[in-house]
Amino acid sequence: MIVEIRGADGKTERLTQAQFEEQVRDGLLGPETLVRVEAVTGRRFRPLGTLELAEPLIDPEQRLYRQRVRYAAPLVTAALVGVQVRLYLWSKVPGVDVWLVDHLTNWAPAALELGEVHRLVTYGFLHLSFTHLALNMLFLAWAGANLERALGRRNLLSVWMVSVVAGGALSLWMSPGRPSLGASGGDFGLLAAAVIFGWKHEELLPDSTRRQFGWGALPYLIYPLLIGLQSEAVDNWGHLGGLLGGAVMATLLNPEGFTQHTASNRRTRRLALLSLGLGLGALRLVGPQLVVLEPLVSSGLIASRPSAWREGWAFTDDRGWLSPTDKTALVVTTRSYERPPGPATATKAFLDQLDDRASGLAVVRQSSFTRDGWPAQRVELTFMLGGVSQRMHALIITRGAFVHRVHLHGPSAYSARISALAERAFAEIRVTEPESLTLARDAVRRDPGSWLALVELGEQAGHAGFSDEAERAFDTAMPLAGPRRARVAAGLLELWADYAEAAEPARVEALLQEHPDDPRVVHAAAMVYAALGERARAESLLLAALDVWPNDVPLRRALEAVERGDP
Repeated sequence: MIVEIRGADGKTERLTQAQFEEQVRDGLLGPETLVRVEAVTGRRFRPLGTLELAEPLIDPEQRLYRQRVRYAAPLVTAALVGVQVRLYLWSKVPGVDVWLVDHLTNWAPAALELGEVHRLVTYGFLHLSFTHLALNMLFLAWAGANLERALGRRNLLSVWMVSVVAGGALSLWMSPGRPSLGASGGDFGLLAAAVIFGWKHEELLPDSTRRQFGWGALPYLIYPLLIGLQSEAVDNWGHLGGLLGGAVMATLLNPEGFTQHTASNRRTRRLALLSLGLGLGALRLVGPQLVVLEPLVSSGLIASRPSAWREGWAFTDDRGWLSPTDKTALVVTTRSYERPPGPATATKAFLDQLDDRASGLAVVRQSSFTRDGWPAQRVELTFMLGGVSQRMHALIITRGAFVHRVHLHGPSAYSARISALAERAFAEIRVTEPESLTLARDAVRRDPGSWLALVELGEQAGHAGFSDEAERAFDTAMPLAGPRRARVAAGLLELWADYAEAAEPARVEALLQEHPDDPRVVHAAAMVYAALGERARAESLLLAALDVWPNDVPLRRALEAVERGDP
């Protein structure tokens, strides 16, 4: 038998069979050497390593590797298939499928809000329908068995795990509101690894197995990917993430069984395992920072809420937003009172509201500050609700007669995560003008000579906490009101009753003398005196007014409030 050898310079050398075998054994001819044996290769030159006739002459490691590719039992693949089949059978026990879905599927709210990052691994082992299981196991058995023989058992397991986690991570990030389960992310990773392996190591593979890798495996990767893109029910982000994870691992890893690859493979696997551990740990730590927030406007307050949360009722009887996990709730609400309540009164009213609906209420910490120039209270508290200890973070902002309240609560077991989410939500809160004040200002701009528009502006500005603007509006309206000055005077006095520090006693008395026969003016003047601490003067005014208007309910209620010291 004559063997032709083509050198790097393109020249051809003819060797006898004995010369050829001797040079191969001596290492003078390697697997990449181009050879031609007419009975085997025809007229083509092919790499020596691809010819089965050379296998007995190649180094022992390569010979053992080729045997393993042909005959090794894919134990890891069989174990992966076995675990998933058993989980599927277990899911058919009544109630088990619900537990598996609730605790093991890949789902952003649970992973980010509750720290259940194990879901990025466990979802890859779950199937609830036979068709889903059968398709995924078919691809896993085929691609896994081939890759396990070619790449090695430990490498195969590392490719699978990285693919599953990468698919879960991309799915979690790109479709956070959608739960997902199934082995398809891992399967796509194995298929991608088979393609990469075939492109990298084609010369190592026997002819009988070469078509299962590289270009031969590419259609099995592309076709399911394209089919999945046509269906909204398929987790395509999970498929893409698994594909990328498997491709990266196959690029970094080399076949096991070769001394020169042992150390590098070990480093790659350890680095992959460390990266997975650190990545999952980091996700657990910073999960609340990754929850997507979207703007929310509530009557003069700009806040934010998690975009995936649904609207519903909180236990405080407030309309709010509930986490899909049913663990946490957020309330953003604005209430309007007849008179400015002040920070302490607003906070006490909220605590009384909680105390009526929960047990064991305890304030952990409370602090005062300002937000956009308005007084605010930050309260952290605990209570029991339905037998479960709860932790709540509340922010209460008082602005005139408006009280803005934002609070987030959930089980105390997740207190650190609730605190982190509350910090983000509270940091984005901004106080803005209420729409009613904006409309009143627009009306005055359109008709600056309208005393009614000015009175409306004064009332709305005072209600919103802008006492100086309100007083200017009433003062401007006074000469324009003509015979309706009493209406303006009453509005100005009511403003001073709410903001006693702005009251001018001399003007109070002058307005009272000017309109002694108007019960609204008398009532408002009495409230100003009460706010200034002159309760005797307020009581005498109200008693005298009731002699004139004995059936006036507001006057009677005002007298009762003054008498009990709470006007």
